[in-house]
Amino acid sequence: MSDAKSYWNRVYRDAQLASSSPGDSVLIDALDYFGGDITNCRLLDIGCGLGKASLCFAHHGASVTSIDTSAEAVKYLRTYCTERRITNITPLQMSAADVAEIGPFDFVFGSFILHHIEPFDEFARTLRATLQPGGRAFFYENSAMSALLMWARKRLTGRLGIPKHGDEEEYPLAPDEVDILHKYFHTEVVYPELVFFRLIPLYLLRNKGGPLFSKLDDLFYRVPRFRRYSYRQYILLS
Repeated sequence: MSDAKSYWNRVYRDAQLASSSPGDSVLIDALDYFGGDITNCRLLDIGCGLGKASLCFAHHGASVTSIDTSAEAVKYLRTYCTERRITNITPLQMSAADVAEIGPFDFVFGSFILHHIEPFDEFARTLRATLQPGGRAFFYENSAMSALLMWARKRLTGRLGIPKHGDEEEYPLAPDEVDILHKYFHTEVVYPELVFFRLIPLYLLRNKGGPLFSKLDDLFYRVPRFRRYSYRQYILLS
């Protein structure tokens, strides 16, 4: 088993449903992008984790296929659905590279998953073939746009008591990977908020002074040219 798979199995083994999941605002924005009414639509949740997004979409009437490479995550979601008699979620342990085998889909959702997938160009082609004509995909992702944040990630995290989150193989979604998506989709990048200065207390100050740095983010978000350096972004495909 790869180090990445081992890492995420450990994360999910003792996790709760709310952990490692997209926030409610992200799910609301995704539903809005999908057109609001997803009743009876086929929806693919890539990198479903413990299933918070899948449960949300199923609650709104979609037929959800939830995939993850983590056996622990899939086992958790399958048991959760069985115990609660949720029948419109199908959890599968599989790689994103194989989604063409289970398509096509009307909608695709993913939260912090694109930056894990390699080779990326091959996946983009597969995703294009998996998405129905007129379908849409919504991804909530990190971003490697800021050279300063990437320098800090490489030089500081995991050292001197500074925490490092994620497995050793992952790297934030790079601009050239977004360019690859442009080859296959109409691609829009949206920055719902600025996540930049608030990373300072998260990594360096043991979460002290968080509100102050969040206010700095809110202030600099008013500058459109600065938004592209946010560590959080939506990737919208159609």
